[in-house]
Amino acid sequence: MLDWDKMQEEYVTDHHYHVSYHEDGYDIEGTVWKKKNGNGWDVLFSDIHNELNEENDTQLDLVIFRYEKDQLDIEEINEMFAQWVKKVLLRNAKDKSVYMYKET
Repeated sequence: MLDWDKMQEEYVTDHHYHVSYHEDGYDIEGTVWKKKNGNGWDVLFSDIHNELNEENDTQLDLVIFRYEKDQLDIEEINEMFAQWVKKVLLRNAKDKSVYMYKET
């Protein structure tokens, strides 16, 4: 659901990572993108189930927080994502079951 043209303008598109939260049966993932201008990374999350933000940054994907370090610490960014999931996403979700792991 990314606006790929916008992504290519703002981010180094061949340099991104995936973050995930898999506790208590949840299966939630986001992506981390290296910014082209300036230091740091943006963590994006696509939420098709809830309206977390009326002003979406890239259609359904929105920047949920920024990581202002030049070098990415994978453990730190995963912990930050987990904290966001617990404090923002799950706390505000209308239906938490949509984030549960489902066999396909």
